[in-house]
This record gives sequence, structure tokens and C-alpha cells, in this order.
Amino acid sequence: MLFHERNDILNIKDFNKEQLSQIKKAKNHGLSNKKIMLFMNPNFDSYTMKLIRKALENGLSYKEASILADESLDFYQRLEIIGALFKKVPLKYVKKYAKEDFEYNQLKEIFKGFEHGLSKEKIEKYAKQEFYYYEMWLMRLGYEKGFDEKKILLYTDRRFNQSQMYQIYKGVKHGLSLKNLKFLSNPYFDDRQMFIIRLCLENGYSIRDIDLDKLKEKDNIDESYISFLNDSKKLILK
Repeated sequence: MLFHERNDILNIKDFNKEQLSQIKKAKNHGLSNKKIMLFMNPNFDSYTMKLIRKALENGLSYKEASILADESLDFYQRLEIIGALFKKVPLKYVKKYAKEDFEYNQLKEIFKGFEHGLSKEKIEKYAKQEFYYYEMWLMRLGYEKGFDEKKILLYTDRRFNQSQMYQIYKGVKHGLSLKNLKFLSNPYFDDRQMFIIRLCLENGYSIRDIDLDKLKEKDNIDESYISFLNDSKKLILK
């Protein structure tokens, strides 16, 4: 609820020194009383008041800034909302998603979709509270790069953790076939194993060339451990 929509009677004693300083600065900078009332709320700390004041002074309209007066939002959510408004994300979409249901990293991914020209239909596919921000990030990147929907669904499977999702995403980005991606997208493989398998497939090795038993023997895997035995095309871990 917006403070200025309630019937509270403001009293100077409701504000501390830092809050009063923000109100005074707003008056000195020529903000109207109507705009000042957006952040003249004893429930806002001085940092929040300053954030809204600065946004107004830098050109946000009353209608735009009224979104920021929602007490349920936190400081970082407001930062993302301000950024989106200044980057000309349509107000109706900012209002739609500027809710406490979405934490600030989720808002960042939603608003970036609009900033980067995604259709609202694509954005609606990932702009859901149940998705963690990194899932939103990978889905947004997939839509921006024009990935096939089936491939996006592979790496956003909730059975995978963030690192596994990223390995599958990299496979899609690097042009692996759907057949190879389905092989890679096995929850049985941890992210390190996926990393090795992905590199093999990207370098032209087929699924049957990968020695899965050898793959299981290493706990710590990175690119420096990989070599290929050209005569047998078997994966060798040094």
C-alpha cells in the first residue's frame, strides 16, 4: 500500500534528522509537494527517500515514480525499477512485474528482456516467480540467440543445478545436435562430467567414442586433464 493513499496524518516528529534532510533537499530542488509525498513516508529510511528523490529530480514522472512508493519493495528492487524506467521499458510492463513476488535479480532478467527487444510472449515464458534468476538468465539468453524451444527446455529442466544447466546451455550455444544434447542432458552426469562430454562432442567425437567408465574415475576435472587418443578415439584422462 502507498503511504500517501492512506489517511495518516504526518507529523514532523515522525521523521528523523536524515529523513527530514531528504525532504528539505527535495523542496530546495523544486520538487512539487505531490512528488515529495511519494517518498515522504516515515516507514522509508533516508536511503530509500534519497533514491526516490533522485529519480524524480532526474526526470521520472509522478506516474512512473509512484511505482517506487510501494512499501513492499526493497531498495534493490527499486534500483532495478528505476533502471528499467530510464531505459524506456514500457511503464505497463514495469508495473506488471514490479512486485515483491520478484526479487531484484529476477527483475533484472525480466527488464533486460524488454531492453534487448524480446517479445512480451517470450518474456512471459520465463518471467515466473518459480524460476530462479539464473534460470531466467539462461532462458533469456536462449531466446535472444534464437535457440530452438526444445533445446531451451533441455537446459532449464529443474532436475539440474545451476552448473549443469550452464554446461547444457554451452552445448546449445556451440551448436550440438538435439541427439547429442539429449545425451549430455542426463542428471546422472555432474557438471564436471558434462563439461568433459560437451568438449568431446564439440570436437567431433561421437557418443560411442566417450569412455564413461574412465570418466567416473576422476573427481577433479578441468580442461588441463583432457587429451584424446586419436587411434582409438577414446577419451583419456591424464
